[in-house]
Amino acid sequence: PQLLGSQNDMATIRLRRTGPGGPTVTAPASPAPAPSAPAPQGWLRRLGPYLHTQRRNIALAVTASVLGSAAQVAVPLIARQIVDDVVITHRDPLLPWLVALFAMAGLTFAFAYVRRYHGGQVALGVQLELRNAMHDHLQGLDRTTLSTLPTGQLVSRVNSDATLVQALLNFLPLLSGNLLMMVASLVVMLVLSPPLAIVALIVLPALFAVSYRMRSRVFPATWDAQQREGDIAQIVDEDVTGVRVVKAFGQEGRELRRLAAATQRLFGARMRATRLQARYQPLLEAIPSFAQVAILIAGGLLALHGHITIGTFLAFSTYVGQFVAPARQLAGVLTVGQQARAGADRIFQLLDLRPAITDAPDAIELRDVRGDIVFSGVTFGFGSPGLSSHTGSGAPPILRGLDLRIAAGERVAVVGPSGSGKSTLAALLPRFHDPDAGRVTIDGHDLRDVTLSSLRGAVGATFEEPFLFSDSIAANIAYGNPTATVAQIQEAARVAAADSFIEDLPNGYDTVVGERGLTLSGGQRQRVALARTILADPRILVLDDATSAVDARTEEAIHDRLRDVLAGRTTLLIANRVSTLHLADRVVVLDEGRIVEDGTHDGLLASSPRYRALLTGLEDDPARADGDRIEALATATRGGVTASAW
Repeated sequence: PQLLGSQNDMATIRLRRTGPGGPTVTAPASPAPAPSAPAPQGWLRRLGPYLHTQRRNIALAVTASVLGSAAQVAVPLIARQIVDDVVITHRDPLLPWLVALFAMAGLTFAFAYVRRYHGGQVALGVQLELRNAMHDHLQGLDRTTLSTLPTGQLVSRVNSDATLVQALLNFLPLLSGNLLMMVASLVVMLVLSPPLAIVALIVLPALFAVSYRMRSRVFPATWDAQQREGDIAQIVDEDVTGVRVVKAFGQEGRELRRLAAATQRLFGARMRATRLQARYQPLLEAIPSFAQVAILIAGGLLALHGHITIGTFLAFSTYVGQFVAPARQLAGVLTVGQQARAGADRIFQLLDLRPAITDAPDAIELRDVRGDIVFSGVTFGFGSPGLSSHTGSGAPPILRGLDLRIAAGERVAVVGPSGSGKSTLAALLPRFHDPDAGRVTIDGHDLRDVTLSSLRGAVGATFEEPFLFSDSIAANIAYGNPTATVAQIQEAARVAAADSFIEDLPNGYDTVVGERGLTLSGGQRQRVALARTILADPRILVLDDATSAVDARTEEAIHDRLRDVLAGRTTLLIANRVSTLHLADRVVVLDEGRIVEDGTHDGLLASSPRYRALLTGLEDDPARADGDRIEALATATRGGVTASAW
């Protein structure tokens, strides 16, 4: 199944349901029609497991609602007795009946309190579990699938869609009590006066017809509005996270216009739903009113001619009100119900997404890792056959039959031109992707045969574009090792050459960084991310150009401290700087998804024109090189001089 939300000027929002025979729904950006039927299993049925965890609160709320309705149904009968037997005939004393009325009022209040309290617990509890389920499910999705899901659509599902479901569940205990009161009132009316009860029943077909029509029209309008809300969340998220780009290019006006257009579309979608509600809700409320007028006229005539008593007429009038009130509430329940249906459908479409990377049924724990890594005939491409990707199909592979062996404890640097597959190779090791062909093994175990948790506990990765959480620097460093002591956190920061700038911050290690760590510079974020990986103490390290934003002097200090950390660990270095190569025991050259050179740095400098051209930027003609310049480079790099200094 796929879930692609609209963003910017995307032409289409595709939402596919799963299940046998499930329809495919296409919601264009303007307009955005909704599916005409719920998922094959039914959205209410799918809420069942979440409701089951709240069964105690549901039982209490429904029981209180039923008992409260029963108390209300008894009130007109007591009033009838007071009128007929106390006021008119004086056969009974007034006090017992007044006590009964006060008792019914007290019971109604008590049951209403229990119903609202426990009903609210049900609604909020299910909303909480739905949000947790969506969050946990997103955490389990692979990177390829997550990259296709617009953030705004995800935020809309977690927030507003879950709130719509909560609003409906708040109604359910009240609805069950009202239905009982409606049925009980009708039964009592049939006993008191069958002709008047038949008059009340005449309105039911009209109510059902209008309700069905409203249901079929409100749901698509609500679906469309929820999609538009996700679009706005997406634009706001992009503008906030990309604010520096917006300001750098002076495009504030353009972004305001883009947001204004999206909010205008949301306004139109909301107005469409409002127009439908304005059309149908008054009609649903008016039909019972007409019936009430007819019943009062007929009842009054029967009372005047002595066919029913005055007390019966008054009781009947009260029952008509109890019968009509739930019917009037039907419009509100239908509106909320269709909104909840749209929200639940969107939530379950998200939960129906299946990750491409999962544990095999018989997956084993990766224990006592030595770090012997083998890439055997690995072929991989985004959108290639066999890969669960939404980026398309038929794209050329990035890696093509790649073979690479990294011995336990060995440090291997991978270099190559842009687009050669270096970062993709690094992403295969923690199993962010699976190869389309071939396999990757650690200590002889195919990565697809071990659990993800044990694999990622053994493999630590730091990437060129690090992500920091909106938390303290200490918490970010300790993210992979939450039980780390302050001393361990500070030592990891020292190794990553982050301790100096951290101590200069206003609150030191307790300084809270902004969203995504943007209050820090790029080099500072990289050093914090590197400290986070070091503190996790993995047996295998993947450093994907992890110091690209750091100045040459700081990078040299980091490398000096890293040598002790890397000793004995299997390390894969994605190198785009000459200085990084000094950390490696061996260098492999990657080009067009294949390893074309393999050897030591000094050996490749001496024997490989391709490698020399790669280091000196002569990629247009690997065979052409200035001998003096290459010799100077070789001498400088052997002496440990950084690329910047050379």
